[in-house]
Amino acid sequence: MRGTPRGPELSRIGTFEDRDEAQLLAATLNAALQGGTGALAKIHRCSASLPGPLRKAVTDLGEEIEDVHRDAPRARAAHRAARAVTENSGPNTAVFSLFNTTNCGSCRSCGCTADEDCAKCAVCDSSPRGRGCGDCGRVGVTPRTAFVLHRRLRDLADKTYLAAYDSDFWEHSVPVSAETQSDWFLLHCARAYDDLAADLLAGGIPEPRCLAESVLLSHAVEGIGGFSIELLHADKIYQTIPASRFDYDWEFLANKSRLLDVSDRAHDFREADVVEEDLWDEWFTPYSNVKPRDDTRELRG
Repeated sequence: MRGTPRGPELSRIGTFEDRDEAQLLAATLNAALQGGTGALAKIHRCSASLPGPLRKAVTDLGEEIEDVHRDAPRARAAHRAARAVTENSGPNTAVFSLFNTTNCGSCRSCGCTADEDCAKCAVCDSSPRGRGCGDCGRVGVTPRTAFVLHRRLRDLADKTYLAAYDSDFWEHSVPVSAETQSDWFLLHCARAYDDLAADLLAGGIPEPRCLAESVLLSHAVEGIGGFSIELLHADKIYQTIPASRFDYDWEFLANKSRLLDVSDRAHDFREADVVEEDLWDEWFTPYSNVKPRDDTRELRG
């Protein structure tokens, strides 16, 4: 999809023999447009096995995207367009395959490739977790973990929007301390869930940009045990996503890896029954040490 004076136009990059390969590459390009961490490097990795002309067309697109991100207004426009396409046409779940299933490939003690599992390596698997060599630690957010977390965040967003628009509906989609807040507040909480879910669709781990996002991410992860993961196992899309022996280790993600950990202040807000009214002023204020969200993004209608 390219911008022209006449508006956006769809153009063909090339012809792919493998549908899954095309889906993964499209997801990677979309992640790059949204500013996903490491997405540009993944474009080169995903295109390495393509025939020469097709590989050049893809890498040229990667360089064009990289050039776009050097200019802030163009980068914001590209991010908005890519996210709009993703949300309106349904997520390209191939993006979840960009997350790792193992930590293989960085071991200095053996010759494992990135596609192998430490559990099958005589050098690395001298302990149950494959840490015998000292280099192969466990993986954080795996493809299926990312898929489940994305579904969880979107589910909470849906319920929070519904609670804002329908006073008779309530399913505890936000912490108890936030339940008495206004519809405006709930709508912005719902958008925060959507923003965290969008981080996953850009191929990255959710990165809270304000206190609200920190609290809501904690609420989502700590309550995920009650989410119907068993139902997702029967999902045909879920079944196409690579499995890992490190799937769904929520305690490790939240408490030990610090990948989904949040501040003590966020935990205080999440666990409190009542919060002093003047403290809500900082809820949606962007953190000073991270890039803020695009302030022109819209709430769901």
